[in-house]
Amino acid sequence: MQVMQRFVMGLLVVFTSVLAVEAAPAAYAAAPTTASGSFAAEISPIGTRSADGNTFINFTFVEDFQGTLTGTRAGTGWLVIHPDGTINARDSGLFAGSIGGASGTAILSASLSGTFSALAADFVVTDGTGGLSRIHVEGTAAGAATGPVTFAGTYSGQVSSSGS
Repeated sequence: MQVMQRFVMGLLVVFTSVLAVEAAPAAYAAAPTTASGSFAAEISPIGTRSADGNTFINFTFVEDFQGTLTGTRAGTGWLVIHPDGTINARDSGLFAGSIGGASGTAILSASLSGTFSALAADFVVTDGTGGLSRIHVEGTAAGAATGPVTFAGTYSGQVSSSGS
């Protein structure tokens, strides 16, 4: 009889555990929303070198955002100027501000290509803190140099958020 009671109790524990898991609220993801706005950046070269006709520039930067992303980003990056005048760059920095009304900090990384008069970029926002802890942004940007070390343009993308 004791064996049967233990068996029934074991089944009861398993059954209630399954019910608890099934009844628990599931993580949710809100439908993505559209992001758009403008940016202005200033770079400060910290090192250069040349090889095979290419110029490599390491830099720090500060960038201001208006629109869905509102705030400032500061970080580092590199830029390659090719002999034909085209450029490639990558940068990453800490964004501090708000995205769609949620405030905090996050990492915004970008990959750029084009020319100084017509740049195109892909960017992503990840690893947020505070109100940005569950925010993820993917987007594109277009812009141009506005001076020897300044750039400006517009961005668009999708803001996703997840719940717990």
